[in-house]
Amino acid sequence: MKINKNILFLSYFLIFFFLLFEILFSKKNIFVFINNIEAIKKNILILKTKNNDFQSYKNFLNNFNNSTKFRELVIKDKLFYKNQKEKILRYKINAK
Repeated sequence: MKINKNILFLSYFLIFFFLLFEILFSKKNIFVFINNIEAIKKNILILKTKNNDFQSYKNFLNNFNNSTKFRELVIKDKLFYKNQKEKILRYKINAK
C-alpha cells in the first residue's frame, strides 16, 4: 500500500513538474502571454483614439451635409471661396 502511495506521489510530482516546465520554458510561455497582454492594451488604446477621431469626422460630415450655413463657412474657410456680394482685400507682404 505504501508503494502505491509513493508511485502515485511520484506520478503527480512528474506531471506537475512537466506542466510547470511547459508553462515557464515552452514557446508559448507565461512571459510571452504577459507581453501579448501589454501589446493588446496598447492596441486597444490606439483603437479608442482612432474611434474618437472617426466619430468627430462623422459628426463633421453630418453637420456639413445637413446645415447650409455650416457648409458655407467650411467652404469659405478651407477653400477660400467667396460669394458674389463679398469683397476680398488683397495686400502684398514684403518679404525681406
